[in-house]
Amino acid sequence: MKTILDTTRELAACTYNDYLAEAEKQGRGVLGYLCSYLPEEIIHAAGFIPYRMRAVGSEGTTRADAYYSSINCSYIKRCFDKVLAGDYDFLRGVVFLNGCDHSRRMYDNWRFAKGEEKFLHMFFVPHVLRSAAYEQFVLECQKLVAALETHFGVKVTPEALRSSIALYNQKRRLLAEIYALRKKREVPIKASELLTVMLAVTAVPVENALETLTEVKKFILARVASKPDDIRLFISSGCIEEPEHLELIENCGAAIVGDNICLGTRHFEGEVSEAGDPLRALAERYLGHLSCPRMMGDFDRRFDFIQRMKAEYGFEGVIIEKLKFCDLWGGEIYLHRVEAKKRGIPLLALERELYGGGQGQIRTRVQAFLEKLRNHQLVDEGMLQAAGSDYKPKL
Repeated sequence: MKTILDTTRELAACTYNDYLAEAEKQGRGVLGYLCSYLPEEIIHAAGFIPYRMRAVGSEGTTRADAYYSSINCSYIKRCFDKVLAGDYDFLRGVVFLNGCDHSRRMYDNWRFAKGEEKFLHMFFVPHVLRSAAYEQFVLECQKLVAALETHFGVKVTPEALRSSIALYNQKRRLLAEIYALRKKREVPIKASELLTVMLAVTAVPVENALETLTEVKKFILARVASKPDDIRLFISSGCIEEPEHLELIENCGAAIVGDNICLGTRHFEGEVSEAGDPLRALAERYLGHLSCPRMMGDFDRRFDFIQRMKAEYGFEGVIIEKLKFCDLWGGEIYLHRVEAKKRGIPLLALERELYGGGQGQIRTRVQAFLEKLRNHQLVDEGMLQAAGSDYKPKL
C-alpha cells in the first residue's frame, strides 16, 4: 500500500509536480530561489509560490560547461544545465542570492544565456552578524518587495507578510517536531526519508506542505526505522539532495539522527516573530538562524550547536561533507577537524560530487569510520565492566 513517504519520494524525484500545476491554474505563479537565507515569506506574500531549485533529474553538465569552468560546484552547474534544457521554464522568475561565488554567478549567466524576460532579482545577504548587517538585510527585503510590486503589479502589505510568516512558522514547527522524534532510541524515520520530505515540501505551495507534514508526523509516530545496533551519527554539509547518498551511509549500519544541512535543520530552525515590523522580524530570523560557512565569524555557534545536539540526540560520531571545489566548506572541514579533536568527537570528512558517483570509495570510508566507533563502544563497555559497574549509556 502506498504511504505518505512514497508520495514524498515521488515528489522529490521530479522538478515539476501536480501541486504546482494546480496552483498555476488558480493564477499563482512560481518563483525559484537557491538558498535558505532567502525569506520565502516575501515571495508568498506577493502571491507566488517559493520554489527551492534543485538538480534532481539532472543528466549532466554538458550545456552548463559552456558557462562555468571545470572547477565550479556541481550543484550549481547541474541546476544551470537544467535551466538551459528548459526544465525551469515554468518559473515566473528567480530570486538569486550571494550565498557563494558559484551561486552568485548564476544570476549573470542566466541573464546572458536566457535574457531578462523573467523576473530576475539579486538579494544580497551580509556575511557577518552585527547591527549594521540586520539593517542591510531589512533594506534588501524592502528592495525585493519593491521589485516584485513593480514587475508584477502586485502589492505586498504588512498584513500579507504577517499571514505568510504565520504559515511558514507552522511549517517550521511541524518540521521541528518531526526532527525531534529522532531523539528516540528507536528512530522512527530515516534521514534519507526525511530528505525526500524536505525536497517535497520545498517544491509545493506551503499550504500543501502543511498537509504533507501533518500526514508524515502521524505516519511515523509509532514506527521504527532503525536497527538496534545502528551507530547514531550527525551530518554537516552544504547541498545534499540525493536520498541514495544518505541510504548508502545508513546501509553501512548507521542512523543519522541530526544535521546541519541546507535541506535539513537550517531550513526550519528558528521561527520568525509574529509581532512588530515583519521585515525586521524576517531579518532577525534569517540572519540569526543556524548558519552555514558563508557567515563569517560564526563557527563557534555552529560547533556549539553540534555539542547541544550530541547531548540531546546521543550521536556517537560526525560526518562532515563538502562538494568538490567548495572553498567555504573546505575551510569549515578544517575548523571542524581541529575543534572535534579538542573535544574528543569522532569525525569523518568526505569530499564528493553531486550525483557524481564514487559510492564504492565513500562506502569503504564510512564502514571504516563506523567500525572505529564500534570499537570505541567495546572499549568503553569493557572499562565499565572492569570497574564493576553495570551502568550503560542512555540515549
